[in-house]
Amino acid sequence: MPSPQDARVAVILASAGRPDLLGELVADLARQTLTGFDVVVSVPDAASLPSAPLPEHVRVVHARGLTTQRNAGLDAAPEATHVFFFDDDAVVRPDYLEQAMAFFEHHPDVVALTGRVLLDGAVGDAISVSAAAEALAASETGPLGGQWTPSQTLYGCNFAVRRAGVPHERFDERLPLYGWLEDHDYARRMLRHGAMAKVDDCVIVHRGVKSGGRTAHARLGYAQVMNPAYFHHKGSFPTALAWDETMRRVSKNAVLSLGGPEREWRRLRLRGNLLAAGDLLRRRFTPERMAQLPPDGR
Repeated sequence: MPSPQDARVAVILASAGRPDLLGELVADLARQTLTGFDVVVSVPDAASLPSAPLPEHVRVVHARGLTTQRNAGLDAAPEATHVFFFDDDAVVRPDYLEQAMAFFEHHPDVVALTGRVLLDGAVGDAISVSAAAEALAASETGPLGGQWTPSQTLYGCNFAVRRAGVPHERFDERLPLYGWLEDHDYARRMLRHGAMAKVDDCVIVHRGVKSGGRTAHARLGYAQVMNPAYFHHKGSFPTALAWDETMRRVSKNAVLSLGGPEREWRRLRLRGNLLAAGDLLRRRFTPERMAQLPPDGR
């Protein structure tokens, strides 16, 4: 196991079609109290890169699809002993990397950690830049608590991995586009190698900025059913977890498709749910088919 002096830290940022957000995050990371780390930006095309030149220490790799982009980032940083992943709409407290590395040093059995999300726009309205900055500034006024809890999940917007002993664990490239539940699949496989933790002193705001394009609800509905079944089939999800992840979404789609303001797009998701169920009845575990469906599932 490398000593703190020998540790090499890399931050991998996978982004697509959101150059302004990516540029803000790269600039934000320059304020980290830990220095000397590398940044790998993984994007599908040049149009996804910020218009301003990136700093010299930032490497750029090209790949398409979240899981493939994250793997390309790993390939670009083979010397890294610790790898951090942030969504492009994360706002990271300046001491996040420093606190994470200190935690890894004092907990050698922990192979991965995820931080504390103060505000999360993914579960509601997007968080503004000013609101994110205010929340993070307020969190810095109190002393570090050193609190953490064991975890079985890694929240995809912010997590870190100790690479020693697990270089073979990669993200499943059969999951297309944004890789529904890819972070849960990866986390469950990491648990085979050691403990994971949710660390309160590693703090971010997840702005939850929605992409400008129209949501392909039928495709998402397909992944809601297919991906948990596929993870169970390959052994990363236990039966209870796969069933829970599936039925919570399907039941909600079914109920809300009957009426109300969400009726139309809930019906599209339910159509995708049923298409995936049909494939599973034929013993077809095909998460990649999501990308082949038209947005309305017809």
